[in-house]
Amino acid sequence: GDNPVQTVLEFLGFATATNAGWNAAAYAAFIGIIVGVFLERYRNLLYTIGAGVLALYAIFFLHNPLFSTLQTLIVISGLLQLMRASKRVAISVMVFLTVTAYLFLLFGGTITDVWSLAGSLGLLGIAFGLTILPKRHGFLIMAVGGVLLIAYAFVVSAWVFFFLNIVFAVANVKVWSKQSERGQR
Repeated sequence: GDNPVQTVLEFLGFATATNAGWNAAAYAAFIGIIVGVFLERYRNLLYTIGAGVLALYAIFFLHNPLFSTLQTLIVISGLLQLMRASKRVAISVMVFLTVTAYLFLLFGGTITDVWSLAGSLGLLGIAFGLTILPKRHGFLIMAVGGVLLIAYAFVVSAWVFFFLNIVFAVANVKVWSKQSERGQR
């Protein structure tokens, strides 16, 4: 019979040493991002580092131009926050880069169906939600982004990201709800 431990490790992406290294880095980055939802003081730093690791993962391991491009947008969004760019500048830069990226993705044939579009919009929700933080609706936008990524991960059978995005979406809803109770804008 099959070894259940081996089956679980393969399911999680740890079938080879190369896969194990990249997937461990991606999981650690994603967990850091989830922790960042709750740690206001380190949020932007954890998001930016996590998105940077996930961008490298998408470029060098997945070879996925959609995830590579959009994770890079999240890194830029995080860097703008770390540099304390004004909201007007940050949103202007993000809108310009997003329109440019989508033109390349659409004309390059990367966005090919409703699911790749949903996944891309999920990642954009996170990029723009980060730009809007600490306003509470930034958390709601990131939660919606997480839900879109849950659907995309389900369709492409990326189970770990399916489960991690559930945790990410719930964490953002929880922070949004807590801030709503306190009446923060």
